[in-house]
Amino acid sequence: MTRPFVWSLAALSLCVALRPSPAPGQQSDAKALYQRLCVACHGPIGGGDGPVAAALKPKPASFTDPQFQAARTDEQLATAIKGGKPPMPPFGQQLSAAEVKALVAYIRQLGSKPR
Repeated sequence: MTRPFVWSLAALSLCVALRPSPAPGQQSDAKALYQRLCVACHGPIGGGDGPVAAALKPKPASFTDPQFQAARTDEQLATAIKGGKPPMPPFGQQLSAAEVKALVAYIRQLGSKPR
């Protein structure tokens, strides 16, 4: 891949990720938030294999990895969502505390699903 192409992919994923967030809601909304903000990098089932993942360094985390899940508290996941962790952008300005909490719960669910 050429650098301009990689940067274009990164810019596109950021544009998608930075769209205004919907009103806070229930668990089904957490899945919708995940699909809107996280799938491009982390993949549809959280394997760290989204369409943009190949162009990113470091690679996105795999939420399906039991070691990843065991090594992080809910607070650490919430901090990463709110503050970002390069190359992941911060989402703290566009997500409510309830939405962050719902995303953490959804990420935990991804780690408990059989592969």
